[in-house]
Amino acid sequence: MKFFPGCMIHNRFPGIERSLFFVFEKLGVEIFPLKGSSCCPAPSISKSVSVELWKEIGIRNVRLAKNETIMTACNGCYTSLHEISQIFNEGDIRHVVEYLHSEIGIERIKKSVEKRLPVRLAVHYGCHFFRPSKHKGFESPERPKMLDELVNAIGAESIDYKYKFMCCGGGGGVRAGATEVSHDLLERKMDAIAEKDVDAIVVMCPLCLNQFDVGQSELNELRGKDYRIPAVHYVQLLAVAMGMDVSLTGIERHSVIEQNFIEKLVRGES
Repeated sequence: MKFFPGCMIHNRFPGIERSLFFVFEKLGVEIFPLKGSSCCPAPSISKSVSVELWKEIGIRNVRLAKNETIMTACNGCYTSLHEISQIFNEGDIRHVVEYLHSEIGIERIKKSVEKRLPVRLAVHYGCHFFRPSKHKGFESPERPKMLDELVNAIGAESIDYKYKFMCCGGGGGVRAGATEVSHDLLERKMDAIAEKDVDAIVVMCPLCLNQFDVGQSELNELRGKDYRIPAVHYVQLLAVAMGMDVSLTGIERHSVIEQNFIEKLVRGES
């Protein structure tokens, strides 16, 4: 199996990649970097410029795997490569969260945990993972449970909140091209999350992670908010639960860091 990092993980959140390789080594699943890969390319932006170019770049990435499964940890990369693989009828594209849930399974995840993480988490799925739903074949995109179950498997608690399944405003060119709209969406979600007693926000996409992480500081400065809720990718938490040192996951390098949350991760519970 080959890991496709995409742009955001390599450039902004390398701890996600480090955590993912740690997790799969612990699970006894061989995974290797997809050498020579480029941007997926981004589904919403690239297709609006040239569908043919989007196809050509995408199928090049798929063919680099030489018929091996491609694993991603990004919703946008997953959607783009998955759609391209269907168009050309080539390749097998998997998202790490979907793979962990369906192929590894909740019970095996539980057995692989070295320390439970006693934290309360607000789960955010992101838009691109389930949609377009007719091509993905997953559970209902309106009320998914996959990530919630994986969160609970590591001893954490998934906390429901208003606007849980709403867009965070980070993708589709919204953050870059319609900043006010992006901030409006994020503020609505953050206000709903802030009403709950949560330790962090857990995502499955680096673009969503960037929006929650950097966006909080922007809202604090521009709109007088006082958000201080860390955001993390699920594989970072899973790696910690499986025994990886928190300092290696990259969580402490995020923009929003709360020492109480870090201490809970370090301490864990048996």
